Amino acid sequence: MSVVIHNGTHTTIAGFGNRDIPQVVCPSSYVKKPDGSLIFGYNEMMMAEDGDIFTIMDSKGIPYNWDALEAQWRWIYEEQLQCNPKDLPLVVTVAAGLPLSAQSQYLELALKKLQVPVFQMVIEPLAVSLSLGRNTALVIDVGAAKMTVTPIIDGTVMQNAVERSKFAGDFLDFQISEYMKDKVSDTNTSSYDLWRNSRTWIQDFKAYMLQVSPSKIQELDSLNLDMMGMNFSKNFLYKRKKTISLTQRECCTLAEYIFQPQLASPQFPASEGLAEVIGKAVKKAGASTAGGSSSGANAISPEQIHAALLTNIVITGSSSLIAGLEQRIVNELSYQFPQYKLSSFANPMVLDRKLQSWHGGVTMANLPSWDLGEWVSRQDYEAEGVEVLEK
Repeated sequence: MSVVIHNGTHTTIAGFGNRDIPQVVCPSSYVKKPDGSLIFGYNEMMMAEDGDIFTIMDSKGIPYNWDALEAQWRWIYEEQLQCNPKDLPLVVTVAAGLPLSAQSQYLELALKKLQVPVFQMVIEPLAVSLSLGRNTALVIDVGAAKMTVTPIIDGTVMQNAVERSKFAGDFLDFQISEYMKDKVSDTNTSSYDLWRNSRTWIQDFKAYMLQVSPSKIQELDSLNLDMMGMNFSKNFLYKRKKTISLTQRECCTLAEYIFQPQLASPQFPASEGLAEVIGKAVKKAGASTAGGSSSGANAISPEQIHAALLTNIVITGSSSLIAGLEQRIVNELSYQFPQYKLSSFANPMVLDRKLQSWHGGVTMANLPSWDLGEWVSRQDYEAEGVEVLEK
């Protein structure tokens, strides 16, 4: 049995590797009180009377506050799992392309400070892909602070083709908050109030109001097609106090920002919209293969790479749950790659999709042989230090 921890930019999920459901689902942030103490856990943070909100992970999914991460892990072990970290192996999901400096800090935290007996870092999109029985996939993770596209071929992450964009869930939260200001007269601007809003009414707004159109809104307008009833009114109960009415067009426009961020502000580059970033990752994956050393019968052409990835599209991340997003991704890719057949998978169960990265870590923790995982023991780390990563 192992402990598996997934630190996302929005949510941290932790539990035992022999369970189907995690024991801990909490924010990847914390409240720092005036006396310097830290508060973790959703309910505890919601009831905090004072203090400021801080995050643990940066926009690339890499910890930037290692002291807070250590405090959170100790809280998970001591108060939630109620076990000693010295007793069980630990598996942690990490971002693709994790710098060596961050890898060494993970090793120090797990093996030196927490003194776990055996430790493994697994690349999050690879774990998700393998947990679905796919060793080749185009993993599109639409999270909170980032959107990441990771091409995987034959169980290997194509690092040079990984693409990221900051226009994801947190960006939509901000746009929704700004758009609703005049309608709700909300003047609370503290970090705690903004965090609380993103965890309460904004989440409900995204779940029940947002709708991604099947193609760009400008294209629908130019064709005079109103297939979605753009003038239809939708009602939203704001904080259970006030009913706000928005048209379907307003709801679609807000969701469109993730595909066309330049609509929110001209300073945002159109090249970092969701569809453009996905297309760029696919093309770079093909180009990196073309520039490789494979030759003869074993050579893989860019077209074969494109075909393999586009028939194994995996969509994950809590922000990917916005209505219509999966179909829009397929439609956009069919425009960019009309000569290829497309096949996508997005877990239809809301809870399962939110837990997919953790389940991927559980799959890697439960491989039939220890030799199949990249485990590092405390004894090896004490003898070799960070050089153990070079093995």
